[in-house]
Amino acid sequence: MITEFSKHINYLVQKNQFKMIILIFLTCIQLSVNQKIEQNYLRVFGIQVFQIRNITKNGFPQKSKITIGLSHLDGEKPILLLCSNKPNANISMNYDSIIKEQCWYDVNAYEDKNKKQMFSLQDKLIVGRYHHIFNIYEFQDTGLFIGAISKSQSSYSIQAEIQSIYSCSKECHNGGSCFYGVCECLQGSFGDDCSIQGLNILEQKTLSSKYLYYLNIKQLTRTTFLLLLSNSIPLRKQCYAEKPYVNHGSQVLTNMIQLDHDQIKNCQNITYQVQDELKVQQIPYYLFKIIDVNNVEIFDNNIQEEGISSIMLLLIIILSIILFLIIACCCSKVFKNKIDLSRQQLQTEPIPTYVDLYMPTYKFQEIKDSDIPYIHTDGQYCSICLERFTLLNNVKITYCKHLYHSKCLRLWIEKIKICPLCRAPLDEQTIISMIPPKSLTLIDQIINKSTNKFKSSQGSLNSLNNQNANKFQNLNYQRSLAYIDQ
Repeated sequence: MITEFSKHINYLVQKNQFKMIILIFLTCIQLSVNQKIEQNYLRVFGIQVFQIRNITKNGFPQKSKITIGLSHLDGEKPILLLCSNKPNANISMNYDSIIKEQCWYDVNAYEDKNKKQMFSLQDKLIVGRYHHIFNIYEFQDTGLFIGAISKSQSSYSIQAEIQSIYSCSKECHNGGSCFYGVCECLQGSFGDDCSIQGLNILEQKTLSSKYLYYLNIKQLTRTTFLLLLSNSIPLRKQCYAEKPYVNHGSQVLTNMIQLDHDQIKNCQNITYQVQDELKVQQIPYYLFKIIDVNNVEIFDNNIQEEGISSIMLLLIIILSIILFLIIACCCSKVFKNKIDLSRQQLQTEPIPTYVDLYMPTYKFQEIKDSDIPYIHTDGQYCSICLERFTLLNNVKITYCKHLYHSKCLRLWIEKIKICPLCRAPLDEQTIISMIPPKSLTLIDQIINKSTNKFKSSQGSLNSLNNQNANKFQNLNYQRSLAYIDQ
């Protein structure tokens, strides 16, 4: 009885072990099916579609990426495409047409005629602005087209595989290392797998269309870069971090390779942004590619720099001389204008005459405010120019008690030395004889300053009393007759 029971137990154990082995085997098959798929395309042309639903039906795996690769077998080399929608069947197999259709592909691998083309799809929360440099794009649940295109018969296979986001889709070449899912290349190596090599342009004496040339911006000792060439050539140049496709730089026809301060600074900034986003070391490069020219010589850099320095020094000297001459001319002109102005002032200022010396000048307002009884200022006008007096006019009073503009009286006396109204003589001798003693004149001036009015003062020219006034009038009348008779 015990023996039969033991046999039954052994049978169950063996049966369970067999079931376990079968379960493990099926699980492995299921994982294999879910982790990798492959499809062959033999002697096909045009656009071919590749489906990845079998490995994404349970959702996009966390901390993973889908790596899609194309292996070329025979015939025309196809292009592995990733598009936001299915492209037009008549799409051309060139960079501009493919980009215009909102499609992407492994540009460097296709143009470098590699057997393998690859790109990766990652969760949109992980993919940043610069992941496309390493052929890493955002996964979309709907509308995403994956496939290949060829214009003539071609044989190839397309594979899709789930990988960790920390593993590289391609093997890193030329000493490159894999960090955080991308290849970190050594200096002079380019591409998402470091397979493209270039030459340091600073170490070259001649350039050829056979090679790719690079400039490590960190090696520059100046804020600009310039190389003079022996002849004009078609040249492509690009900041590698901004445009990582080595054959698609901006093309110019030039006899020099030149980068200004802004271009260098901008390339540095973009490179450091890529470095911060992808967490891998990046070198700021400018790439140069000559088109359809065998060889072109580079002028010696030292001679070039010395020549530029000499030219700059010569320009500075010339500009300094010109600036000095301009300043000297301006100063000379200013000095001459001052001299001319002084001469004009001397010429225009009237020479003082005895009228100015012996007949004081007043403002008409002073005369009006003084209320001199024998001077009527209401509606008063100058009898020489026949213009009314204004408060700020300069006026003179003759000893015959007539009021005129100072300028008008001066010009009148220069021609006719008699009063325009009463014909009293106004020659120098007569005017001097009418001047009161100095002491009285000074007293009158002191009184005038203190009261700001004209006061009557014995012997003063401006305040003659009635007795002296009659005496002066009689004397003036007699002298006037004598002056006229002469």
